[in-house]
Amino acid sequence: MLAGCNVNAKFDITMRADGTGTLRTTITADADAVQHMGGAAALARTVPLSDLRAAGWAISPWKAGNAGSQSVSLTHAFAGQADLANRIVDLVGSHGILQRPALAHQHGWFSSHDSMSVVVDVRAPAFDIVHDTELASRLQRAGVDPNVLQLQIAQQMKSALHVSVVMHLPDGTTRSYDAPTGTMRTVVVTHGGTDWDHVVKFGIGLALAVLAALFFLAAGIGARRNRRRAAQRVYTEPPAERTPLM
Repeated sequence: MLAGCNVNAKFDITMRADGTGTLRTTITADADAVQHMGGAAALARTVPLSDLRAAGWAISPWKAGNAGSQSVSLTHAFAGQADLANRIVDLVGSHGILQRPALAHQHGWFSSHDSMSVVVDVRAPAFDIVHDTELASRLQRAGVDPNVLQLQIAQQMKSALHVSVVMHLPDGTTRSYDAPTGTMRTVVVTHGGTDWDHVVKFGIGLALAVLAALFFLAAGIGARRNRRRAAQRVYTEPPAERTPLM
């Protein structure tokens, strides 16, 4: 079915400031692939997505694109690194084209560090038909050997499947990666370091606080001196007692 076809899989991973985020996947099938799957009207029946919908994924309707292509988007929130890993397994399995996602989110007084990484493996993309017990059973009843079919699909996917990954950090830093066929790579996006704006603001605030403290200290010392001087002016030596003339 995939011979001469192109299927693009784009993964958008967005991390928010609290370490949560969203995984969005857009699958686009070109006109040849759409025709092989029975035409645009048959895509919803041909491509099984009910398991993902039951797992909490938001799935868009198939939408027409350029030159007869069709695309569908699947979106799911994640609550951290472990949850993101589970969402990736939902899509591609435990040893699929995306593996071992890692998130880091550290913010301090004067520095911050956000990073995200994921392994993109398109050396031998394949559907794990053999270990899908229900699917394998149905294929066998139809007279199809699941092992042979899995090998045939794997060969076609090497040229038909195109994978891209876009990762977004909370500050807006973005990394895009188009995976060359037959490669495996860890894709990393990172942002952080010393927050000099915060350091400067803190330094200015500290300097103003010190100046204010010195001002009030000097004012207090001056006030005490003025009180002493005033007291000295008010107090005078009593006149010496004079001897009466008579």
